[in-house]
Amino acid sequence: MKFKKIFAINLFGLAIGLTTVVLIMLWVKDELSISRNHEKIDRIYAVMTNHDNSGGIVTIGITPGDMAEAMKAELSQVELSAGTSPFIEGVAFENGDTKMTGAGLYVDQAYFDIFSVDFLEGNPSQIMTGINSLAISETMATKLFGSPAEAVGKSLKWQVFDFINEVEVTGVYKDFSSMDVDKPDYFLSFSYFKQMLGEGVHWGNFNASTYVLLHPDTDIAAFNAQIEGFIKAKDEGSNVSVFGQPYGDTYLYGTYEDGKIAGGRISYVKLFSAIALFILIIACINFMNLTTARSMSRLKEIGVKKAMGASRGGLFGQFMVESLLLTFLALVLAIVATFILQPFFNQVTSKTLSMSFQPELILLLLGIWLLTSFLAGIYPAVYLSKFKPVQVLKSNIKGSFGELLARKGLVVFQFAISLLLIIGISVIGKQMSFIQNQNLGYNQSQLLQINASGVNPNQLESFLAELKKSPGVENASSLSHPLVGLSSSTIGLNWEGKNPDEQVKFENVTVNMGLIETMGFEVVDGRAFSPGFGAEDSKIILNEAAVRTIGFEDPVGKIVNLWGDDKEVIGVIKDFNFESLKETVKPAFLKYDGGFAQRIMVRIGAQNQQETIAGIDEIFLKQTAQPMDYSFMDEDYQSLYASEQRVSKLAKYFGVMAIFLSCLGLFGLAAFTAEKRKKEIGVRKVMGASTFSILTLVSKDFVQLILISIIIAVPLAWYFADNWLKSYAYQTTLSWWIFAGSGILLVLIAVITVGVQAYKAASANPVNSLKSE
Repeated sequence: MKFKKIFAINLFGLAIGLTTVVLIMLWVKDELSISRNHEKIDRIYAVMTNHDNSGGIVTIGITPGDMAEAMKAELSQVELSAGTSPFIEGVAFENGDTKMTGAGLYVDQAYFDIFSVDFLEGNPSQIMTGINSLAISETMATKLFGSPAEAVGKSLKWQVFDFINEVEVTGVYKDFSSMDVDKPDYFLSFSYFKQMLGEGVHWGNFNASTYVLLHPDTDIAAFNAQIEGFIKAKDEGSNVSVFGQPYGDTYLYGTYEDGKIAGGRISYVKLFSAIALFILIIACINFMNLTTARSMSRLKEIGVKKAMGASRGGLFGQFMVESLLLTFLALVLAIVATFILQPFFNQVTSKTLSMSFQPELILLLLGIWLLTSFLAGIYPAVYLSKFKPVQVLKSNIKGSFGELLARKGLVVFQFAISLLLIIGISVIGKQMSFIQNQNLGYNQSQLLQINASGVNPNQLESFLAELKKSPGVENASSLSHPLVGLSSSTIGLNWEGKNPDEQVKFENVTVNMGLIETMGFEVVDGRAFSPGFGAEDSKIILNEAAVRTIGFEDPVGKIVNLWGDDKEVIGVIKDFNFESLKETVKPAFLKYDGGFAQRIMVRIGAQNQQETIAGIDEIFLKQTAQPMDYSFMDEDYQSLYASEQRVSKLAKYFGVMAIFLSCLGLFGLAAFTAEKRKKEIGVRKVMGASTFSILTLVSKDFVQLILISIIIAVPLAWYFADNWLKSYAYQTTLSWWIFAGSGILLVLIAVITVGVQAYKAASANPVNSLKSE
């Protein structure tokens, strides 16, 4: 009650810091829990494959279709194994007039014995025993049949291209939670998938994911050594080696270098855990500085108590209890603030985090409370309880050089961290802007990508012709795969002079007439596919990366061999990015097939886009009897950087918090200095010193501290930023103005913060400061 202002600053400073820490801890806890919610998680492994190509080792979680069955039969460590493969997205399941699309998986029956899938209806041990079995989610069952209980035993129809099938619902399961990366709306039989592939199921074709449940106490190092050559033993000349990765690690550790795990999202978990710790420390430093800044007001209290027999331990305990109480109040405010900020934080992080007071969360909050109380209270408690009563009552207290150095060192630490965050935010923002403005090799604007799974291949050409006539449509064509994240590759391209022992992977894109023009690909040599040249099935178009890889000097007219058939190179297109700019452009070729399409690409005009899309939707509905599933290409491409954009947003908010809390700490030190030099300032004013000279006197030490912070932080910031940018194949430059501008901004913030307190001291009436004795 006596020092309301200081108490309020202490309380709300700690509350802001603790709110940030609690939010980050909720996010970190959620990240560490993803993919680990299965009962047998400690024994589940994803089978990964290393492809030793000419461009280096590529690691993917894709295996041949027979991998699961062979591993179960041949490896004693494998208790269960399951093969999975994604069903073609956007396919509609029909129950009379009711239709529903979704994402699905082909799975083995063993999948449900390996992973924890909670069934509401049906016998889990017999869900996938039939080749036409179908298990659907609770949401899908409710939409198609009214309730899960009504779904089991019913039939549904689906069609993809020329494939038409009728399946029976054998089970209904609970919707997957936010802890699952994949949230399939339905499961189909893996046996049917292999039947559809026919001769495509062989050890050189990678089209499935494999998961194994190992027996308890299996030595994973020995197991990985044993399976390394598993595929090579089946396929002579294969360049693919195998290893098992704990399934619970696949979400956080999804980056590989030279065939080994090299990180992934775990780097963000570590980054934000460090930020949480730094913000907690900064908040505690504020408490220390503000408490010691007002210590003079409590010295006589301490002196009287000591004169009356109070021990140092008793006083130490008193100050620690004060710290515990204040931190507890701050934590209560932080919990309330977390509840209020939760919807906004979930929107930024694209999560569904909640403050449910489970035992582990209560223990976490208790730990944060005790740690914060200790960090915040230990220094003031030691500092205030050590004074001798004679010195205190005679007002003969002098701070030591060590105490001064400690306080200044804490401010340097605070602002060094703040500067690191400012520079980090600036670099991330510059890189995101660079990516968004990078020429990808085609025109993304006003380009629609439509799922073509419902379009009859025999009616594709007439459908495209009708689309081109629709008002607002500038061009339309089709292709075999989504371009964003394209991953249909082959090593089946050969040419004269190629080293027979070298395996080179090319991205394989099947396109229709007009696709190159619709996308805006630049033809740098030769021509595009055209009906004016007759049959184009025996022709092929390369990108520049493919030309460099092959070594052709004049590629047009050259002959290459694809899967045993000769193809004439008729054109070369400029390299285009179909993956994240973290990757270099891979060699790719385009071949022609007018009847095979998974995607329809439509270029629309900039005007009246909603009316144009409505017209396209009407044509699509008339053709397929199902609603159109579409997206804009620029949005799809930006989704590749969703993680970086979320990290950038979070870093901005946390950076602002760190700077704000650091300024509170600086305010505390400025207040301490003004308190210590009150009489000196009064004497100087009496002797004629100007307000400006006193402002300079009080502020110069703090500016020096900020400059020291800049000297420490800039090299560290450059090191971390440079390493982060190296993860991109295409990267912006580390401009000098980022570091200079960040440093100047930090100095300005500090000068304003200190200036307020310095001006207050400089403008005070010197009579008040000199008459206290």
